[in-house]
Amino acid sequence: MDYTQKLIKNMPLFSTQSSIKEAEAKYYSVIDGIEYRNSAVLVPLIQSRNGMEIILTVRSNDLPSHAGQISFPGGKVDTKDKSPVDTAYREAFEEIGLLKEQVKKQGYLDLTTTGTNYMILPVVGLVDIDFVPQINRNEVEHLIYLPMEFIENKNNLEFVDKKFNGIRKSFYLYQYKEYSIWGATARILKSLSERFFQ
Repeated sequence: MDYTQKLIKNMPLFSTQSSIKEAEAKYYSVIDGIEYRNSAVLVPLIQSRNGMEIILTVRSNDLPSHAGQISFPGGKVDTKDKSPVDTAYREAFEEIGLLKEQVKKQGYLDLTTTGTNYMILPVVGLVDIDFVPQINRNEVEHLIYLPMEFIENKNNLEFVDKKFNGIRKSFYLYQYKEYSIWGATARILKSLSERFFQ
């Protein structure tokens, strides 16, 4: 199956409201009065002998936020970034040594927000098969190569609704081997699955 032919290539745009100063419009968006920090991730797809796989990172335990969690290469829009797409490329290079020239952009998934007030643009890219990771150990512990077939199977997606320290939380969860993939990463994977397989 040619997955790359199934992506819609319309880029969602960040939008701002008047409560954001013009000089800050690159970095923040407001939805229903809530201010979000603009960010982007790369959703890297790579063809291997086992089929199409999704490259995920396990974040370093030394990071100040989201330590040890599973994510895509990405981060906040920075002053040097011309667009959120550039953010995704820059972060992928900084975290796993993936050059922009080694990625063929395929399209975009829907914008997603987090409970920590980030707005994320997922940029889907097909990675050269000869890519050799250069992991930045300050940010990334190691990589996971998640088979595309795993997210195709709807039985692998769980919806969790439970209390943590007296606070009820609801989120999607993929349990892949010993890895619990949840939060924004799980929602982006769900979106990717729906784009490919529905």
